[in-house]
Amino acid sequence: MDATAHYRHLLQLGREEFLASSAPAVLVRYRSVHDSADGGAATLTLDQDEDEPAETIEETLPHGKDFAVREDMDLEVYPLAKKPGASFPDRITIGRTPNNDIVIVDHSVSRLHAYVRLDGKTWTVADAGSKNGSWLDRSALDARKERRLASKSILRVGDVDLTFFLAADLFTALGGL
Repeated sequence: MDATAHYRHLLQLGREEFLASSAPAVLVRYRSVHDSADGGAATLTLDQDEDEPAETIEETLPHGKDFAVREDMDLEVYPLAKKPGASFPDRITIGRTPNNDIVIVDHSVSRLHAYVRLDGKTWTVADAGSKNGSWLDRSALDARKERRLASKSILRVGDVDLTFFLAADLFTALGGL
């Protein structure tokens, strides 16, 4: 079972079980399930209508105070957890290669692109010196300079947009009551 299916299953068990069994935080990548011309899933931008052509669309940035995942959206959930034996024990690495804790296979993502870290009760994020850069809520991240990561923030690594959720906020976004 992949992480997304696992979180959807936990949602059915209720809030307490969801929070007890999930990672403390996750990154979520959204996509529309409408087929694109190349046979893959098309994705939507914030300012694009679903009826417009999707040839230049890369990612979705759904957010907002009351955002909930719709049935016409597909999502990938990346739990913020270390892989056993992975490098940098104090950081959760994000990159294109399998030795990262979070692997995002995309040409715009560097081998080691960025990292997140839990410092006490505060999550932080930093670009790892990537070629295509990283942004937090549309503000560029400086290489290896950590910034606070708040729940529901949008993290862009290369051309890939990810939404950061604390577990309780993810439960609500997935439609939990």
